[in-house]
Amino acid sequence: MPLQPNELARRENGRLELRSGPARVRWALDDLVTADGHRLHCTFTCSVVALGDPAEWKMLEEVFLARAITVTTDDVVRHFAPAFRTAAAKAARAFPADAWTKGDPAALAALTDALKEEGKRIGFTSGLDVIAPFQTQFESPSFEAARIEEMERTLAERRVAGQVEHFERAGKLLRQFEELRKAAPELTAADVLRQVSAADQGLMFQTLLLASGKEGGSKAIWAVAGQAVVRIDPKATPPTIAEQFPMPDGVGPLRSVQAARLDGRDVLLVGARDGVVVYDPESGAKTEYRDPGVDSQLGFSSAVVWNDRIVGCHGEAGVVAWRTGAGGSPDWAVRPVELRGKDNPPPLPATAGGAGRTIAATAGGYATAGGYVTAGAVQSITMKAAGIRNLVVLDERRLALSVGQYLTIIDRDNRRSEVQLNSHAEVLAIVPTDPARVAVVQEDGTVSVRDRATLAAIADSRRAGRLKAAGVLPWLGSKRLLLATEEGPIVCVGLDDDLVTQYLSPHRGLRVVGAAQDVVCAVSPDRQRVVMWNSWDGKKPAAEVLVAGVTRHRVGDIEVG
Repeated sequence: MPLQPNELARRENGRLELRSGPARVRWALDDLVTADGHRLHCTFTCSVVALGDPAEWKMLEEVFLARAITVTTDDVVRHFAPAFRTAAAKAARAFPADAWTKGDPAALAALTDALKEEGKRIGFTSGLDVIAPFQTQFESPSFEAARIEEMERTLAERRVAGQVEHFERAGKLLRQFEELRKAAPELTAADVLRQVSAADQGLMFQTLLLASGKEGGSKAIWAVAGQAVVRIDPKATPPTIAEQFPMPDGVGPLRSVQAARLDGRDVLLVGARDGVVVYDPESGAKTEYRDPGVDSQLGFSSAVVWNDRIVGCHGEAGVVAWRTGAGGSPDWAVRPVELRGKDNPPPLPATAGGAGRTIAATAGGYATAGGYVTAGAVQSITMKAAGIRNLVVLDERRLALSVGQYLTIIDRDNRRSEVQLNSHAEVLAIVPTDPARVAVVQEDGTVSVRDRATLAAIADSRRAGRLKAAGVLPWLGSKRLLLATEEGPIVCVGLDDDLVTQYLSPHRGLRVVGAAQDVVCAVSPDRQRVVMWNSWDGKKPAAEVLVAGVTRHRVGDIEVG
């Protein structure tokens, strides 16, 4: 029977059969210690052959075949291993780990010579010989771990140094910008941005955002979910829900939240199903403003402080105003039947002796007879305007809101006018960007820039594809638009420059967008969480806060303050 590949010799029927050529044998010599105290693993490989003299065969039989009929490579490994380990341990202590892992020729020669000498000695007494080629390999887990740790420390130091340099550069740019504005107050942030090349504008924008964000960032992110206002601490690592503040049960589920200034205090205007709650985070005071004429599952989608009144808009209640501090019933209301939308015609004319444009608030619509409004008609219809939202203050004389695809203006005397936009898409946001202009963002990505005083069109442009939400990023005294696209990214654009940046995430169709100088936030498509980016780094979110996991309710709206 021929010898197996791992056999060097076999005794069969009183006869010794030897392998005709050498066999490769490998030793794993682990847990050696180097001169600098690191653990070293060594692999030594060489060829082993049986010596050809009959006297040496006798030694082979005595050593290996006293209790077996074959001599295998495993038998050779076990027989040589103790002496090899001793020799390797002595050689390992002569050189540091760096020499072994880098293959220092002197270290390799010292170990190879030591193992060859030991192999010859043991082989001579066991009928074997160790012959070339000799091969040694080394690894030191502790040295590699220390090396990696050192590399990471070095990289971290470089990152810190780079960040310090970046911060210093950002601070310098910010100081230069502020000096320019002092010298020429008419200069805007966009004017400064246009002074640099197009290739450098992105870095300039990011750097100035970083600098301004570090000097004046957000204090809290407010969210409404169910019956509670939630405060998220953006400075925590990671950002977490710091507190929950329950609102009065009687106003119903919460729909919106906006920051406002009232009587010298910073407050939150919390829109609910049946009214608006003015909440003072500092004192904890809650003042309810309810509308008893509302019977709806919708909620007040936005609210403002205007002319000593709290004014809110609601899809089925219209625009409702209460005197500040009074609470109770509304001071005045413009119901949906008086607000034209894309799905309803303007109010019907009235007869000369009829009820005019009086609203039957309890009936929710006009009483009609023969197509005209009359005081004594018995048949009623409800004319609900589409998309009544985005209430903002234009000035002390006028409010603006959107009704579907239209821009509606309400003045102090309750007179209403309507602005037809060029695009027929629904309005997503109305943004007073500066004292002279207002931007209207529509669902198809159109941004209509208008004169704030006359509302005449200044410029219309498509700044993105179809949108799900829009918000504002404050930047050095100006405002940039944040456009949440259906495809996923939030596109950041300015009204006076061509720079476009993005905030990327795995989410598609973010629902609500808000920002401060240092943070950009959005509500996830399922309204379960608040997604956050550092304002100067849009490559990926800095954190996500699972609000629904704590409140057991979806997020209705957010406000960054």
